[in-house]
Amino acid sequence: MTTASQFKQQTVLVTGGAAGIGRAVCEAFAAQGAYVYAADINEDGVKTLAANAVGSITPLRMDVSKQEDFQQAIEQVVADHGQLDILVNNAGIAVAGAFGDTSMGEIEKIVNINLWSVLYGSKLAYAQMIKQGHGHLVNVSSSGGMMPVPNQTMYSAIKHAVLGFSHSLREEAALKGIKVSTVIPGMVQSDLWDNAVNIKDYNMKKNMQSTGLKPISAQDAATAILAGISANDRSIIFPAINKIILRLYQLMPNLLTSLVVKPLARPGNS
Repeated sequence: MTTASQFKQQTVLVTGGAAGIGRAVCEAFAAQGAYVYAADINEDGVKTLAANAVGSITPLRMDVSKQEDFQQAIEQVVADHGQLDILVNNAGIAVAGAFGDTSMGEIEKIVNINLWSVLYGSKLAYAQMIKQGHGHLVNVSSSGGMMPVPNQTMYSAIKHAVLGFSHSLREEAALKGIKVSTVIPGMVQSDLWDNAVNIKDYNMKKNMQSTGLKPISAQDAATAILAGISANDRSIIFPAINKIILRLYQLMPNLLTSLVVKPLARPGNS
């Protein structure tokens, strides 16, 4: 359980801060007294968030696929407060549908936004954190980063990459006093499904709803994330059903593939 004092006056940069999990994480940190920088390509969204915030939230327009935007954001945080304590690499999009029908342009788009953004942010923030002698990198993966998700092949592939990168960097970073945690959400109410890039007549939202799993709120997700950061958890997994499914997949991959994965491969939920 986190308390206000744990994050009070810490500087936090959150990407994808205009909506969903990112917005809820910004609000949760600000409520605990942190100096929050909410970054998003949706400038109006983060400005609205900041205007209605309880606590300190500074809106930043950022295209996470551009290294220079990350550099400018980190430089602003450091100029304002002297250090960057926490980076939450949360921004992302979904591309859903048959891989064979996915264009190279769509592949490049999700790689740039979901993978390169994590690498840019981690590389630049890591350098600053080494300089100051402390810091916490928080990279958002997915349950799709631990098990396969057909018809979300590129999304799953990138989330696997984020997980492997973050877990590996955690061991290196610990030698320099830097913490690294990976967020592994299950079903969360957000705009990710509504804003998905659907290939042909595929419907990601309908497909995900067909699983029968009930999404948790973005606020509950934020509570779990802040608790995991406070505890310096290697993996921050939620909700409880997600922990169970992922554990069962580790123990019985063939069975879980038959029960959970293969139904998602069917194109019938378009």
